[in-house]
Amino acid sequence: MVALVLADLKMMARNRQAIFWALFFPLMLVVVFGLFDFNGVGAADVAVIDKSGGPRAEIFLERLDGIEFLELEFDEDDPVKARKKITDGDLGYLIVIPEMFDDPAAQAQATGPAAVALVYSTRNPDRNQLVDGAIRNLVSDIHSDGGPIVPAQLLTADVIQASEVDYFDNVLIGLLGLGIMTNSIISIAVRISTFRNLSILKRLLVTPLPIWKFFAAEITAHVLLALVQAGIILALGVFVFDGHVNGNLIWVLAVTALGSVVFLNIGFILSAWAKSPAAASGMGNAVALPMMFLAGTFFSTAALPWILPELSLALPLTPMLAALRDIAIDSEPIWETWPYLAALGGWVVATALVAVKVFKFG
Repeated sequence: MVALVLADLKMMARNRQAIFWALFFPLMLVVVFGLFDFNGVGAADVAVIDKSGGPRAEIFLERLDGIEFLELEFDEDDPVKARKKITDGDLGYLIVIPEMFDDPAAQAQATGPAAVALVYSTRNPDRNQLVDGAIRNLVSDIHSDGGPIVPAQLLTADVIQASEVDYFDNVLIGLLGLGIMTNSIISIAVRISTFRNLSILKRLLVTPLPIWKFFAAEITAHVLLALVQAGIILALGVFVFDGHVNGNLIWVLAVTALGSVVFLNIGFILSAWAKSPAAASGMGNAVALPMMFLAGTFFSTAALPWILPELSLALPLTPMLAALRDIAIDSEPIWETWPYLAALGGWVVATALVAVKVFKFG
């Protein structure tokens, strides 16, 4: 068994296509994303809770909606849930318009305008400063017809302390998952298709070697390669481009290994349908490329249009990336990611059953 694993690793090391998909392709993407600054201001998603409902609040919302770099959401009415979203990084800002915003008499008794509350985290200080200034100026302009005001009393900023996470940290984990997925699917599909065309698989059936040991060795060798691949990608991102991996690296590698098994099974399935190594490579790309863009590799799936965010949950790469980011970025223990691990486990079982059913030796 050990000899088979070592032999498989040697053959993979000599396969230029496998080395390209395993290392150079994801490393090239790490370099590309590492060279560019993606931490600019960008668009800010803002949840608005209007407790006033008056005409002045409507004017405020209308003018707020006109600010180009703000994307307003009105489907949130629970400040506690909104604050949790901000803490988790799922929401940028929360604006709460107070009840007295349109009540001059109540404001006079309170010796001043009712302050609008702005809640945000410490994740993006440059954007925070821009959003705070824009909203403060807007509130000041709306209240300017009511007599002398103190600008500092118009807006209260509630800042939530959060760990610093930039775009490259997120995309580094996405590139890790991308590298594991593409190499596992394409490499094993091309390899098994080549073995079938050379009648190697048929010859294995008449040797004393138990067939399960052959497949176990193949899977073990590819999982070991995936772990090495993960280590190289993370090392490049952290030590060269100042990325951050805050969580337990052993747990990151454990999720990597589990995800690799899923994609290896998919590769086995594709190899059964491919009539040549070239066809296997093409089919592998046809499966991997949509997952690359729909599973949240580069951007959050929440930014996808229509029903695509919900459909992305049906892709095996989605729970893998979610578990990796929870562990590597948010420092979550691996047992807290059990829903994603359960989804990956389900994919392992389902793809293994299909692979056993459709696999052909000749």
